[in-house]
Amino acid sequence: MECKMNGNFNVRVIAGAAGAAAFLTILILVLTGNAGAVDDFVRNVFYGMRADWLTPLVKVITYIGNWQSITFLCIILLMLKPTRRTYGIPVSAGAISVTILNKIIKTIVTRPRPDDISHLVHAGGFSFPSGHSITSMFVFGMLILLVRSHMQNRHAANILTVVLTIPMICIGLSRIYLGVHYPTDVLAGWSLGIVMIAVISAVFGRFR
Repeated sequence: MECKMNGNFNVRVIAGAAGAAAFLTILILVLTGNAGAVDDFVRNVFYGMRADWLTPLVKVITYIGNWQSITFLCIILLMLKPTRRTYGIPVSAGAISVTILNKIIKTIVTRPRPDDISHLVHAGGFSFPSGHSITSMFVFGMLILLVRSHMQNRHAANILTVVLTIPMICIGLSRIYLGVHYPTDVLAGWSLGIVMIAVISAVFGRFR
């Protein structure tokens, strides 16, 4: 048991450190004006994929990452007694934390969003980092971690892992497709989401 706990701690430390390093690298690129080449190339690739049949689907995916959808998910996890302590409390506490962290960083960096002409949905406020990306990476990533830690049925855990991975990644990608975020916004959000998974899982691991 001691070895397993130490192993989990080491994984959290490595993942958190890697996420922090990735975020700081992206932040430097953005602040120094060196992210444009990568952002423009990736955006053009995504904009070239736009199609009448695909756009409505991508909008549905991005709406899954809206604060209303995430709040509803957290309420359900908190209301149901079997999921309240194991899933509801850590996921909800983390979701609130990443929302606050995201707003603070947006206010400090003040990066404008891409030109309105590229937007396929309405989006206000600053661009860096992507709130949808940090929230979806944390919420669905944390759920994957908790499912794999607590669910005894490994087959069901594997299925849920795949199911939860899809919105975890696709919500961030949808923000690029819809033209409301730069790719580096999304990468930064994912990186911070990984950091927060490491932090929140460590905190609640100690409480447990």
